[in-house]
Amino acid sequence: MSEQPNLVRIGKKPIMNYVTACVTLFNSGNGDVMVRARGQAIEKAIDTVQMLKRSFLKDAKIVSINLGSEDVTRFDGTRGNISTIEITLSRESEEEDYEEEEPVPAEEAV
Repeated sequence: MSEQPNLVRIGKKPIMNYVTACVTLFNSGNGDVMVRARGQAIEKAIDTVQMLKRSFLKDAKIVSINLGSEDVTRFDGTRGNISTIEITLSRESEEEDYEEEEPVPAEEAV
């Protein structure tokens, strides 16, 4: 399985590590960043995205949220399911938001 260059996998590290990773990916020119987590890390993934949007990149938008589950084999040999989440973020640039208005003729401007 090849690793995506714009993917942040959430695990056991502090939330700020993941927020910093997302900011770094956006600043290096990536238009989209995907945050992926499984199991108990799902809560941390949601916290990461919310902190990123509220405090660091206010122009970041959630493009998609994909929920799912994976079949896993535990250490004791039993099988089970583990929940997964993938949140794709996009950063809107100022150039996309800027709409050029047509100039108003001087006669109508009065």
